Amino acid sequence: MLKFVCISFLALGAGLGLLASAGLAGVLLSLPGLPVVSFSAVILALTFASLAAMTGIIGLARSQPVTPESSQDQTHASDWRIVVLHLAGLSTYAGFPLGHLLGPWILWLFWRRHGHALDVNGRAALNFALTISIFYVSALILVFFFVGFLLLGILMAFHIIVLVRNGWRTSVNLPAHYPLTINFLS
Repeated sequence: MLKFVCISFLALGAGLGLLASAGLAGVLLSLPGLPVVSFSAVILALTFASLAAMTGIIGLARSQPVTPESSQDQTHASDWRIVVLHLAGLSTYAGFPLGHLLGPWILWLFWRRHGHALDVNGRAALNFALTISIFYVSALILVFFFVGFLLLGILMAFHIIVLVRNGWRTSVNLPAHYPLTINFLS
């Protein structure tokens, strides 16, 4: 039953994310013949999409503890999948709604059984994605007070720099370090 509720929250978040993306396109394009979309409705849809997706992802990730199949220690060899796990959060800037959450989560689900290093790095990337979502929601709420626009710009730059830095660090066999991260998944 818990899995069903978590999947429902995740689906709600994905649906609201798509709706908010379509609304944002409507606000930016303003083509004749399209209905007028309220900017505040788009912001609220993005906020609720992030919160619903975060709830679903945390519930699903915590519902099944997994032990990796292979017992090899992969800290000595660089694995391309670890780098992709850390860079998956950039998919949100390629136009995928909630890509900063869904990218690391989906890849972690597929690869967490293939080694301890993939599981640990996936959890770190997912913890950062969940933490950055909280920051995004806070900044989206503050958009109504015009401070949020500045915070969103700073947050986007911080997000990109941290993801690229950790992708590089794992490519040269250094441990990933995510500052200001809340450990949702231990």
